[in-house]
Amino acid sequence: MIISFTNQKGGVGKSTSAVHMAYWLQKRGNVLLVDSDAQQSSSTWIKGLNLPYQVVSDPEELFEVLPELAQKYSSVVVDGPGSLSEVTKAILARCDLALVPCQPSGLDLHSSTKILRFIRHAQELRGGMPKAAMFLSRATKGTLLLQEAKQLLKESNFPLLSTIYQRQCLADAPGQERTVFQMSGAAAKEAAKDYESLFKESLEVLNGGK
Repeated sequence: MIISFTNQKGGVGKSTSAVHMAYWLQKRGNVLLVDSDAQQSSSTWIKGLNLPYQVVSDPEELFEVLPELAQKYSSVVVDGPGSLSEVTKAILARCDLALVPCQPSGLDLHSSTKILRFIRHAQELRGGMPKAAMFLSRATKGTLLLQEAKQLLKESNFPLLSTIYQRQCLADAPGQERTVFQMSGAAAKEAAKDYESLFKESLEVLNGGK
């Protein structure tokens, strides 16, 4: 299976979520992370986790190589660029599940409508694929903005998955070359639970159960 994290906006948690999902999925089989973002944040981070990765930022190469990689690995996790580009189109043309992280702010919510349009176009061309879902990232618990964002995203007609809350341990993880699954402390454990819920729900969407 090929699971991608896509959004036209940077800084919404694509790389953080992609690395954590790759680490989480290794319990279920062999996994490869594909970094298609020019900043190469996820591939730099994942080197310290001893997980295989590949940097592919050329859209034609990406389109050709993703099916081949899906034959070699149980799971391929793609960290998409922070733009609506030919690379994004190539990812959506090949992935089985597109996950869209979004921060609970007015500008982020507005910009997410464009990536959703890209996804709908891909679904029309591919007979309903990729499956797709959204989730709020870097959110603050108990805020009115969070509640308003959840309500707005529910109106998109895409499943809204578990929220990933803003925690310092998530910001610290890349520098430590670790994931929250490997870190100690209450905050890391809570963040790990958030990701566990998000990833389980993601697989439910992929398998048609959500």
